[in-house]
Amino acid sequence: MTSITEEILVTPEVLECPYPFYQRVRDEAPVHQTPLGFWLVSRYDDVLAVVRDHERFSSDMRSSFISGAPSDELRKVMAEGYASVNTLLTNDPPSHTQFRMLVNKAFTPKRVAQLEGEIRQIANELMDRWIGDGRVELVTQFAVGVPLTVIADALGVDRADMAQFKKWSDDAVAPLSGLLTEEQQLDCARSRVEMQHYMAARCREREADPRDDLLSDLVQARFDAGDRAGQGLDMPELLNVIEQLLVAGNETTTKLLAAAMLLLTQHPEQLAMVQADHSRIPNLVEEALRMESPVQMLPRVAKVDVEVGGVAIPAGSILMMMYGCANRDDAKYPDAAQFDTDRANARTNLAFGQGPHFCPGAALARSEARIALETLFGRADHWALDTSVELPTQRELSMTLRGLSALHLTFAAIPASPNGRPS
Repeated sequence: MTSITEEILVTPEVLECPYPFYQRVRDEAPVHQTPLGFWLVSRYDDVLAVVRDHERFSSDMRSSFISGAPSDELRKVMAEGYASVNTLLTNDPPSHTQFRMLVNKAFTPKRVAQLEGEIRQIANELMDRWIGDGRVELVTQFAVGVPLTVIADALGVDRADMAQFKKWSDDAVAPLSGLLTEEQQLDCARSRVEMQHYMAARCREREADPRDDLLSDLVQARFDAGDRAGQGLDMPELLNVIEQLLVAGNETTTKLLAAAMLLLTQHPEQLAMVQADHSRIPNLVEEALRMESPVQMLPRVAKVDVEVGGVAIPAGSILMMMYGCANRDDAKYPDAAQFDTDRANARTNLAFGQGPHFCPGAALARSEARIALETLFGRADHWALDTSVELPTQRELSMTLRGLSALHLTFAAIPASPNGRPS
């Protein structure tokens, strides 16, 4: 058998189901340099230590280590949009801290709580369209629509433009797969520029006419301290934050919802328990995040010569924090490969990261997933894979994001109460 240190992560075979690969990495070489040059960090404690240590590990990874330097044609396309800047994901303290504190103002517990009614209404309206059919392709007919509509509404996108908004979102994450051709990268860059100009117009509208929404919060937010105290985000910064919210605000929740439903159909005894007791749903969400982390890995760069897991790593090295692998570490989660909605420490999963870069939208994502699942289980039961479909499940292949592109299910609608829906 080939040594795990010689295996290539970015192949369709591994990306379809990476967990055997992950197991070998944790067991045989938990910290090692891959043939592509970057390093893998796979165990829970090692990943946690690195992501918490911004003094020795940087998140400034704007240039892709997979794609390399952009071509002249790609630069020309990008020049038609707004400049790339460091705000959240690719920034380090103390600058990151300032941006994070400002963005946190748009994700207060009050704002998340205000969205609960809207989330529930969106979930029910989507379900109304197919509840009488007895079958559904859950990804496109539900899991996409819930978080995408929530974040689009919050960012001032007209619902008539939702299809375009979805395309921008898809094109924003496509480069993270590590599998794009040069022409595909150009298409994604053109899409990004188009999105930037659309959202810049929405931002200017909020500057002139603020509303009670997330976009107005971002446009009106001001730094509390530092050399920019009293100032707000400029347009490139606003657009950078919006793009990250677009991706984190819908792609990950879509993948979480589909993963949770697939896991439940694969474990009928767990499904029966959740269907009978909806108070189990919050921990179901955490266990689904652990088992099928939507964000499988993100990079850091070593600022200095360091040692991780007893392995010496030179300054300048790129390290991939393998969240999806760490979340299946038996040292942290006994019988980690087993799906268990009663798992006591499921919420310690690293799906939202940890340390300074813990996802600012984590509370909203958890709320969306909980409400969406409550709606599904409140209005239908007897969920199962639709075996009449040749491919009941289809998966997107990406080293960074893991999720289904299709999930065909059958169900039995629960008879409606006098108000038209089950309570």
